[in-house]
Amino acid sequence: MYKTYAIWTGIALFACNEAFARSEEQTDNRNIPSVRMKEITVSSEAFAVPNERLLLDTPTTTGSRLGLTPRETPASINIIDRATFELRGAQTTQQILERSPGITVSDQPGSAGTVCMRGFCGTQITQLFNGITVQYDVVAARPIDSWLTERVEILGGPSSFLYGQGAVGGSVNYISRTANRDQQGHESLILLGSWLNRRAAYGYNGRIGDTDNWLQVHAGYKGSNGYVDKTQHNSGVFSFSLLSDLTSRISNTIAIEYQKEAREAYWGTPLLNPVTAGKYDPETRFKNYNAENPVFDQQVIWVRDIVDFHLSEATQARNTFYWYDAGRQYKNVEVYRWNATNTRINRSASFATDHKQNLIGNRLELSHQQNLFGLPAKWLAGTDIAFNDQTRFPSTESGLAVDTIDPYNFTVGDYFDNPRASGPIKDRRNKLFTVAGYAENQLTLLSGLNLVSGIRVDHIELDSRKYTPPTATEPVSFSRSWTPVTWRAGFVYDVTDSFNFYTQYSTAASPPGSILTTSNFSSIRDFSLSTGKQIEGGMKFDFWEKRGTATIAGYYLQRRNISTRDPDNPASVIPIGAQSSRGVEINLGVRLSPQWHFQGNMAYVDARYDDFNELANGISVSRKGNRPENVAKWVANTWLSWNFHPDFQWMLATRYVGDRYANAANTIPVKPHIRLDTQIAWQAHRNARIIGRIMNLTNTDYIEWATSTPMYLIGAPRSYEVAVKLDF
Repeated sequence: MYKTYAIWTGIALFACNEAFARSEEQTDNRNIPSVRMKEITVSSEAFAVPNERLLLDTPTTTGSRLGLTPRETPASINIIDRATFELRGAQTTQQILERSPGITVSDQPGSAGTVCMRGFCGTQITQLFNGITVQYDVVAARPIDSWLTERVEILGGPSSFLYGQGAVGGSVNYISRTANRDQQGHESLILLGSWLNRRAAYGYNGRIGDTDNWLQVHAGYKGSNGYVDKTQHNSGVFSFSLLSDLTSRISNTIAIEYQKEAREAYWGTPLLNPVTAGKYDPETRFKNYNAENPVFDQQVIWVRDIVDFHLSEATQARNTFYWYDAGRQYKNVEVYRWNATNTRINRSASFATDHKQNLIGNRLELSHQQNLFGLPAKWLAGTDIAFNDQTRFPSTESGLAVDTIDPYNFTVGDYFDNPRASGPIKDRRNKLFTVAGYAENQLTLLSGLNLVSGIRVDHIELDSRKYTPPTATEPVSFSRSWTPVTWRAGFVYDVTDSFNFYTQYSTAASPPGSILTTSNFSSIRDFSLSTGKQIEGGMKFDFWEKRGTATIAGYYLQRRNISTRDPDNPASVIPIGAQSSRGVEINLGVRLSPQWHFQGNMAYVDARYDDFNELANGISVSRKGNRPENVAKWVANTWLSWNFHPDFQWMLATRYVGDRYANAANTIPVKPHIRLDTQIAWQAHRNARIIGRIMNLTNTDYIEWATSTPMYLIGAPRSYEVAVKLDF
């Protein structure tokens, strides 16, 4: 495999070198146009009318680094552009993502960036920020104000060959708004809703005078008093970017983002005994048993510098330097359980921690179009070097009982009222150094038949140091290294210019039992990385005289070598577990008439543990054949829009999430639910739009997420909001 990679990369670099020489000879006196690389910005003209046709012909940066469209990529890719998620009322990145095919999400405080897709959840889904992973995605990808987001792209299945270790179930890419040449003007937003939900935002993008510089500035505030007691939330976001054409061949983009958030956490509502009934007391529906003045805060800075070189019409290069700095603070009481008679609630798991994370890296890519053996081809080769440094400060009293309270009339103390609360104490620092080389290719074998392939080699070095006293299973320090090779090969066959079939095989590599930036010795020991593989096939097509578009995908996905309890020694874990899923996803968009638009998606997944043991009362118990926690077999969404007047539009959105289980034993059920949202938008002026929304129209009690504690995170009841959007 290494030899294949070396040969492939060598061919790509040789071809590019030859192209440079020829291009210099042919273009010495040629006027090269300003750089307009579609990886930086995609013109708004590339996007369709919201809630109408799917975006199958818009170049993406997530399914491939070659700038292919979803129609050209042998994988399931969904794009949600800004016009669409604004119309749907999505206020956070997670709300944008939530209604994509087969996806469920949770902003539970411990892992506020949790995403499930294709039968895998949490750390098995890579979440990217402009194509960059911070390798702590399930925590770092907590929902933030979507005002800074240009679009979200979702790739189904393994993608380690693009982004490195992780990404077994899929990848999500949050793409920020940056300075671009296609837009000029100001915009603002004011919103007010139930529980004093509030939002205010302003943005500008435009050219600076007659210069070759474009400026973008966006700032937003979002707050709420919360539908559950003691869940106030305030956040602010800011971004600035400057795009400059330095020469006719070179452009540079400097982009800075800042996010600050303070939240009071709701960890869930406890289930009544017996918990196997899956019921909670309605009178506790809006109760929060967390400590007074709980802390669930975050501060993030992103800096990127992107240089694009237009070497010739066929050859381009890009260098991206990136720096990420994040601090997170937690002080909570996290677990609540009814006593045996369902008369009192026992509070436990007082816990405080701070996270300090810093990531610095550089990515260099070279792309080229040139015939190979007489066949049209696109090539890309790149390197990515990243240093990730994370220190954790957990408290020492984690898991201990706190107190017992009346569930209906109670007073809880501050976190530090617990005499055993230690507060954050420096415990472990993990330094992760990654060097990667990768290559991709699109090769036209026959008219209409394309081979799309990619390969990546990562060298990962982990150094971990423990600052608290060592134990028998946790030494003061340890080091580990891995060198995974991951790849994809797929075919796309265009039956016509608007109908194609595709098939692909892809692989992934991920940590066996934890996140490398926070892992300890007992969780990884001498284990190799887990491996994943997927076989996928499907079709993408237009229909009804191109008024509609649709995609259909079927897949089989498996992850092996995951950590599981040793059946002969329950106190130990061994890397022999396996988990798999198979399923079908359908995505549809159609213009029914000039007034009526429709989009919808449906996903079915059969996910199971193939080999997995869990510790239950000190005994290793097999969960083979069970469904993973919080994975729904069926998920479906629809949007129906009606422009019943030139200035008015009505929309109805539906969401169905099937039954799930709260635990690996599949003994705690989570009932299915249907939610309805509706809205009316009025174009009051050519520059002003007023929108009134009702969310959860039928006031359904639905479960967003379930924990094996067991507790339910119950979703928001019926709510209302009014927003005013100005463009000028």
